[in-house]
Parts: sequence; structure tokens; C-alpha cells
Amino acid sequence: MKIRSIALITPLLLAACGGTYNPDQKALLENPLYLEQYAEQLVDAMVNLEIYEDPLLEDAAKQKVVDSTKEYWLKKAKEARKAQRKGMKGSFTTMKEYTEGEVVFNGKTVYFGPTFDTTPGPSVHAFLTVTVDPRDVQFPDITAIDLGEVKVPFGAQGFVLDEKIEDFIKYRTVVLWDTKLDRLYGFAQMTPRF
Repeated sequence: MKIRSIALITPLLLAACGGTYNPDQKALLENPLYLEQYAEQLVDAMVNLEIYEDPLLEDAAKQKVVDSTKEYWLKKAKEARKAQRKGMKGSFTTMKEYTEGEVVFNGKTVYFGPTFDTTPGPSVHAFLTVTVDPRDVQFPDITAIDLGEVKVPFGAQGFVLDEKIEDFIKYRTVVLWDTKLDRLYGFAQMTPRF
């Protein structure tokens, strides 16, 4: 099965990655972890204008913008949480190298959230496997699917499978593995959120 990866990170990192890269906001908002954080922070910013009685709200047109922005992005945050519940979700655990952040898998795409962070390495790849704990087997094991190289060691990004895995609930672990060093960076055990 061929795997195609899409890095979803901030535009400042353009020079740091190769392959398919799409830094635009529309692509970032397809990642439900990124969408949730973005929407919640935008709503918070609009609410803070009201809490601190910002003078710009004296303008009725600007008050209308604030109100419609809050309403729209509250719906988007709810949609993002719903999208996360349609798949499996987990958090990375550090093994040999520092690794943290959230991951979601919906059967077609593995998403790393905006808080994803790991130590850079020569060739850190993301793998999807049915093995619950990669320390218990000779990794990469026979079930491991190489999703491709992690484009950047931090930030939201996604890995799209060319073919949807029908029984994706079995693939419950995402592993960060340096293929040149044969080194386990960390892994995330995902659980269904349905």
C-alpha cells in the first residue's frame, strides 16, 4: 500500500520540509486537532473583547463581526471534536527521545496536533501498527505501515493513506521510529472515541 504524506504546519517552516507541503490555512483546518485549537482560541479572543469592554465594540458593525465570528467558530470547534470522536485518539509517550502531542486516526488519515513535538533525527518516520506496545516486538513488525518521514519535528501535520483501512480499529498505535538509527522515539496508543 502506498502512503502519501501531507505536512500541515506554519508557513515559517516552508524551507525546512520537502515533499508535499501545503501551508495554507484551509489545509490546516482539515486537521481536527488543529481546527479545535484554532477555533477555540479565536472564540476566546472575541470573548475577551467583550470581557474587557474593548471600545471597538461601540461600533455596531464591529460588534456584529465579533458576534458572527464567535457563532461560526463555536460551531467549527464542535465539528472538530465530533470528527475526533469518529476515529481513535491518543497522546505520544516519550521513549528514547523527547516526544509529545496528540494524534487522531480516522481510518484514512493520521493527524498530529499543533502541540506535536519530538527531537529531530536523521530519518524519523511515523508508523501505524496493530502492535499495542512497540517495545514488545522486533520493530517495525509485520503489521507496521510506514506512513512516511515526519516532515518537521513539531506542529500539526497529517499522513494520508492511499487506501482506507477497512478494519482500522485494529491499527491502534502510531510509532515514531528513526529508520536509519533503528531507534524508538515514542509512540501513541489510540483508543476509539465513538
